[in-house]
Amino acid sequence: MRTLLLNPYIHDFTAFDLWLRPIGLLYIAAVLKKYTDCEIHWIDVLDRFQDLKGSETKSSEDGRGKFHQEIIEKPEIYKQIPRHYSRYGMPVSLFNEKLDQLPDLDFIFITSLMTYWFDGIIFSIEHLRERFPKAKIILGGILPTLLSRKIKKNIRVDDIIEGYGEGQVLEYLKKNQVHCNDHPDFSKIDNIPFPAYEYLSSQRILPLLTSRGCPYQCTYCATNLLNPGFFERSSPNIIREINTLVEKYSPEHMVIFDDAFLVNQQNRFQRVFSEIKNISGIKFHTPNGLHAREIKPETADLLFKSGFKTIRLSFESIKAEILKRSSDKVNIEQMSRAIQNLENAGYRRGEIEVYLLFGINGQTRADLHDTLLFMGDLGVIPRLSYFSPVPGTIDYLNLQQQGILSRDLNLYETNKTYFVYQKSGLTESDIHHIKELTNQIVYSNREISPDWNGGNWPD
Repeated sequence: MRTLLLNPYIHDFTAFDLWLRPIGLLYIAAVLKKYTDCEIHWIDVLDRFQDLKGSETKSSEDGRGKFHQEIIEKPEIYKQIPRHYSRYGMPVSLFNEKLDQLPDLDFIFITSLMTYWFDGIIFSIEHLRERFPKAKIILGGILPTLLSRKIKKNIRVDDIIEGYGEGQVLEYLKKNQVHCNDHPDFSKIDNIPFPAYEYLSSQRILPLLTSRGCPYQCTYCATNLLNPGFFERSSPNIIREINTLVEKYSPEHMVIFDDAFLVNQQNRFQRVFSEIKNISGIKFHTPNGLHAREIKPETADLLFKSGFKTIRLSFESIKAEILKRSSDKVNIEQMSRAIQNLENAGYRRGEIEVYLLFGINGQTRADLHDTLLFMGDLGVIPRLSYFSPVPGTIDYLNLQQQGILSRDLNLYETNKTYFVYQKSGLTESDIHHIKELTNQIVYSNREISPDWNGGNWPD
């Protein structure tokens, strides 16, 4: 059976390639490759390292950079937002060329990420339907997992997959008379084959997942809705994958995708990286944010010696109410101690980045201002993390009850830029002030940065 795996377009006000890799789809590709006889085809419209025929964008040394973008018309609800609205991904003409080069398809599996990127998914599906009218289109990932009934009503797909897809993809194919080989229980995370990294156009920068889920219960986060528990890979399994990747691809960078990388660190982080310290000179990055309370002196020392270059910490705010919504996972003292431990290990404070939650309900300009000044005094680099109300979370439900969000789900309202500009209670002047202050602190604490372009930082 001929099968296409697709990572679709993004429609949004902003999108930046902070090592965005479709690791879930790569796991699905590995399962199909190992346990079926399917003829597998792959298109990732967000892969900036493929030949885009003159539309390539520049990357920093570690692979971050801007997607190719095309400004498109804003949906009506966004007309008052003072930002361009764009389609991000390869030129549509190239996408059509790639589709024309494919044989007739039997199945198309599409992944999804942000709930408010659904327009990009619909746009991608329209092109697929036109080219492959007989193919069955199946949508998986975050969108159908959170909103299965909404998706079935509003997106023209033949089926959806909710939750982890490795086993469900095989069950779906079996129901459609496709032979699948016997496979182990994929609920045991070590049984899942390593992602099929060969489908990436470049293996210089590779993603790595050592656990799924998070033990914390933050009121604004959907991790616990997407993951039925906190599942950790064994350290021998992780080490085997890293060694396999080094032997096969000689990557220069590896990006940790975990939501709780340092939780239970003695079982994974410490065991793995004590054994493979600075293996082959690989540089490691943690864009999802580390829990500051887990940065003990020995942790910081191992991070530094193992070659972790991008250190991002989750802080959110100095306001007690917002910290409580973050499950009290960090406080001011713990953040200050974590920064000191990282500095003692060898990091410069101007290398350490800290997320500040921006636009969550109840937050004021003064709260944000004071938190930024605290970060400035610490000497770290603040990163504004725009709040997006994720359907099903406690914060989302509270916003509905307060009348801030519509009672009937409107996915456009979950867009982070829309919410900050229209629903957060912050004025356009407040937003401008906070962004300018952020840039000033960044420039002060790190005079030269690979992302600094003299204007606003990528959101």
